[in-house]
Amino acid sequence: MSAERKRSRLIIALVALWVIFTVTLAGWWLVFGLRQLDLIKQSNIEAGNQLQRHYQMLMWEGGILIASLIGGGLALFYYARREQRRHAQVEEFFAAFTHDAKTALASLRLQAESLREDFAQSEANPLLERLLSDTLRLQLQLENSLFLVNLPRGKFFPQPIRLRDRFEALRMNWPDVNISLTGDAEVMADARALESVMTNLVQNSVIHGHANQVNIDVRHHNGCVRVTVVDNGQGFKGDLSQLGKLFVRHARSSGSGVGLYIVRQLMRGMDGTIMFRNGSKTGFVAELELPDVTAASSVLNAEAQEHAGDVRTHEATVTGRR
Repeated sequence: MSAERKRSRLIIALVALWVIFTVTLAGWWLVFGLRQLDLIKQSNIEAGNQLQRHYQMLMWEGGILIASLIGGGLALFYYARREQRRHAQVEEFFAAFTHDAKTALASLRLQAESLREDFAQSEANPLLERLLSDTLRLQLQLENSLFLVNLPRGKFFPQPIRLRDRFEALRMNWPDVNISLTGDAEVMADARALESVMTNLVQNSVIHGHANQVNIDVRHHNGCVRVTVVDNGQGFKGDLSQLGKLFVRHARSSGSGVGLYIVRQLMRGMDGTIMFRNGSKTGFVAELELPDVTAASSVLNAEAQEHAGDVRTHEATVTGRR
């Protein structure tokens, strides 16, 4: 069950507990008051008529209070459930809309790339290149929107991935950017999430850093694979600790922060880490650490062996009892 669903159910449960508690408290107060009036009435018969009026007043006031609490609690429960359903419907609609828009945009990008190949021998067409870059940017924004909607309930599917094979596709998206790769490794990661992480990092370097060169260094480090992405752009002049926070604008020309927020969340979902810093002289640096496929396989084998040992121990215990 996702964290978002757990949170929604917790809210509904708290509303129900509040209604039960307040109604029970009001009922106890009413019963206690009536019992006190009965005791007073038995000890003071002369004031019976006056106590009878207090008795009726307490009954009416207590009944109205309990009815108000029940009505307010039911209304609160109804609106909480309605808001929960509406939120789920908005998420489903947005996910379906984003998926359809991505499909149409992918078709448009494919046709634009075909046109570029057809006119490869002629002079470069700036309008066609602008069309390709804009479709790539819009496609990435739609991908981020889809990830943003699905993050609370999304699932990751780790698998062994050779980094060089994935990073080679980045050059096709940015032919005007010099993307170099040093080293190679195999990591345990989600293929789609890893592609989105690297695409967002390069897009951030090109759009916000105005970089034309991105260097990617891959090496093993403390049982993990460290991927360092360095560009030759303008770097970042704001508070680095605020990077990766959703909808935090660092300047008028900066973006919404969705891209780097998605990067952080996806890295966390793949049991990885990421850190941002400025370069020693210029540029921007992102350091990623991902689980090494060898280390991840060793952990999985150890867990499987431990589970098998527990099963054998349990079977031996059951056999001994027999």
